[in-house]
Amino acid sequence: MKQPISLSVFFPTYNEEKNIQETVLKTIRVIEDSPYISAYELIIINDGSTDDTQKIADKLARQFPAVRVVNHGANLGYGMALQTGIREARMDYVFFTDADLQFDIGELQNLIVHLPQYPVVIGYRAQRKDSLMRLVNAWGWNKLNRLLFGLRVRDIDCAFKVFKRDEVQSLKLKSSGAMISAETLIRLSRKRVPFKEVPVTHAPRAAGSPTGARISVIVRAFNEMIELYRGELGLATHKEALRFMSVGVINTLLDASAYVALTRGTDVFAHHLVAAKFFSFLAGTVSSLLLNRSWTFGMQGRLTVAEVVRFYAVTSLSITINVAMMNLLVGFGMYDLIALAVTTVFTFAASFTLSKFWVFKRKEKIITV
Repeated sequence: MKQPISLSVFFPTYNEEKNIQETVLKTIRVIEDSPYISAYELIIINDGSTDDTQKIADKLARQFPAVRVVNHGANLGYGMALQTGIREARMDYVFFTDADLQFDIGELQNLIVHLPQYPVVIGYRAQRKDSLMRLVNAWGWNKLNRLLFGLRVRDIDCAFKVFKRDEVQSLKLKSSGAMISAETLIRLSRKRVPFKEVPVTHAPRAAGSPTGARISVIVRAFNEMIELYRGELGLATHKEALRFMSVGVINTLLDASAYVALTRGTDVFAHHLVAAKFFSFLAGTVSSLLLNRSWTFGMQGRLTVAEVVRFYAVTSLSITINVAMMNLLVGFGMYDLIALAVTTVFTFAASFTLSKFWVFKRKEKIITV
């Protein structure tokens, strides 16, 4: 960092009467002692709290000129609270964290030292202090966002992030619930905005009640994920799947054409059908490798040995799965054409997923320290 920055800090808050005052006072002390921050504002987003959160927040705003309060008349959800905070920010950079005191606000310094080289700096909980069920849910949520949207970060929902204001305010965010953090990062990554990940300390909640594990919150998050995937954020994966399927058709036609040409056009291969099939299959896989790399997944630069090895490992695995699954289903009495359809769909899904996230994996602009 070459020179101090101006920073908007906001807290999405719902029924945090036991935590909000301490959170604000600690944040003010950290910011005013920081050599990295030249100007700041603190925004409390009161998302329809039913306790004394608003009363305490209004008192803090009267006491400290840098503090202001934005109230939602009803509880609109975590996503809407974040959207409001982003929209209300006025400084060059925007930082948000929860008001539940589970993060050490002093570690804000560890993020902002990487500005402006990285316009997005996000924390990840080095040792997450949550129940086993929440840890399992978080792992599954991260993997699902990676599978559907290609989002590769260690801790999507860690509420300790700083953004360049212009970058985040330019996003057209739609999520009003718990999908908001994932959507924000997905849209930024689609714009090729580089991230930096930094470990942060996480503590158990000392007071108040978490809302993230409620069934209604989880259902809402999945509904939002489905809507985003069906919309423009899922289009990249849809197109890749269609192109992958098209390449499979091209590969099959090339394989068949090469086999016919070899066995019908040459005396040598007319008497060595297995060899002809080997070379025709090889021609099809080489075509598949090159087309999927450049067209389906948009990879640039020179083909590497590692990519070739991974590609043929997946090809061999797909053939093995195809044969074994077909035999298994037919052995259980399934009609052979139905078994063929099930096997084909399963093999395609497995091959596409491995190709996207392993064979032709991109070098992300995300750096972990």
